[in-house]
Amino acid sequence: MRHTDLTPQTLTQAEIKTILNATGRAEADLRDHVILSIALGCGLRISEITGLNVGDVLNGKGTKGVWSLRPETTKGHKGGTVALPDKLRRKVSRFITYKRECGESLKADAPLLLSRGGGRSGKKSGGRISIRTIQHMFRTWQDRCGFDRTLNFHALRHTFATSLWRQTGDLRLVQQAVRHSNPSTTAIYTHPSTDDILSAVQGITC
Repeated sequence: MRHTDLTPQTLTQAEIKTILNATGRAEADLRDHVILSIALGCGLRISEITGLNVGDVLNGKGTKGVWSLRPETTKGHKGGTVALPDKLRRKVSRFITYKRECGESLKADAPLLLSRGGGRSGKKSGGRISIRTIQHMFRTWQDRCGFDRTLNFHALRHTFATSLWRQTGDLRLVQQAVRHSNPSTTAIYTHPSTDDILSAVQGITC
């Protein structure tokens, strides 16, 4: 999608499909697939994703449909809640099963997402995944998928918010979903892209 100066950078539907298909093919890539799906499916910031614990997504009976974000992981330390699409909830449930099979801790305070293991420790998995690791992962998958541009990870959050606005037309709902304090911040998602304008003018008599 091409953008005007006012529109945030987002992924096209073709780019979303390509990167999710690529990361969803192998069990070894399931972590990366879940990270991208979380960003696209509920718009979490990268720091909020790295801060997720098992207890934030699992209630003992299964995977939660609504997550309560711990204040220390959120912008401004305000906390918040996020609602998950059913498809994302099933992916996270599958990931929990994968973690169990890999011998990763499922204690409530254990990190949901771990870095790759190896190195001096010789552990199968490392510690909590870092922001830098996720940023590098996203760039790597864009290269593998042949993207003709390089997007930053925050574009996934923009993509979620823009998609939600287009589906609902409800700015207040989008504001709540992305947890913006100021509605004027959310208003950037209402600005049309160049592609929107190009499509709209096709019916003009000239």
